[in-house]
Amino acid sequence: MYLKNEDVTYETVENARGGKGSIKKTAFLTKKEMKDSSRLFGKIIIPPGCSFGYHVHENEGEAYHILAGYGMYNDNGTEYEVKAGDTTYTMSGCGHGIENIGDTDLEIIALILLDK
Repeated sequence: MYLKNEDVTYETVENARGGKGSIKKTAFLTKKEMKDSSRLFGKIIIPPGCSFGYHVHENEGEAYHILAGYGMYNDNGTEYEVKAGDTTYTMSGCGHGIENIGDTDLEIIALILLDK
């Protein structure tokens, strides 16, 4: 299988998980390819001043790898500044959220792994 960049489309999500503004989200793979191992492998773009609201994961964990920009990451109530090259992980039963605190887009690779 080979997917070109132009084959992947972004969806705009308003107030994602109760966050501010709108984000762009895409999935690189479908459920068919991920089978029962994952729910999302994709990219999230958060414009300046926007956020992906705090939410809790049940029966799954989620990793963010920061590609570009600056953000304030809420890790189960503790906040950290994150930047390109940083990776976060939220395990099942815990919560997280992220806000763009920079002046350029915050670009994230997101991976949701299902508990087995």
